[in-house]
Amino acid sequence: MKMLPPLAAGATLAIALSVSSVAPAAAPATAAAPQDSAAAEPACELHVFPTIEGKAMTTGLLSGFGIVGAIADAAKNKNRNASEAEYLREALGPRLQVQALKSIDMVGALKLPPSQVIWETPIADRNISTKATTRLSSSTAPCYAELLVTENFYTKRAIYGRSLNNRFIFKDFRTGKTKTNMIKGRGGNGLSQFPPKTTDETEAAEADLRSAFSKNFLEFAKGLTPAK
Repeated sequence: MKMLPPLAAGATLAIALSVSSVAPAAAPATAAAPQDSAAAEPACELHVFPTIEGKAMTTGLLSGFGIVGAIADAAKNKNRNASEAEYLREALGPRLQVQALKSIDMVGALKLPPSQVIWETPIADRNISTKATTRLSSSTAPCYAELLVTENFYTKRAIYGRSLNNRFIFKDFRTGKTKTNMIKGRGGNGLSQFPPKTTDETEAAEADLRSAFSKNFLEFAKGLTPAK
């Protein structure tokens, strides 16, 4: 038998060791299994309908003097209320409502099982959004619920200061129901920076607004009784 030179034998051994050490890593553990389980969507659905509404009302001391004072107050602040309502519709439009709700555990707050959240187009007709007891989407999932935002309302009062109020509706269609009760409620929290006084304060003011919106939803959800 022909013997290998010492250098060649060493090289052969090095190659063998290299192959031996790499072999386990070359067979990645069944990575497909976790991916498959992660890809499975929850069976339950939560359909969320933001609102396009935005209202604003500033009142002063005149409102404390009966109907005549309230009328005078409304006339005095008419232009301001219109301007701030328009700004509210922009600063807390549907996209920003979605952004705010994505920052919290909405499904957990509503006491629902794991659910995929489906963001729907706002419904402009209040006769539908606030009165329909049937499903507002075409989904037929047996484990199904809806959350509707029905009001964004900014107020500034002489004594109580600035606040954001929101109204919500929750409809639980679990067990495959086609009609259900409409659970209506609200949340209200104070504002410290909205509306901004200068353009430099815009970012902080809008963050303040979205934070109040999230708190208002959590306040509403806290009062819900879990369905049996």
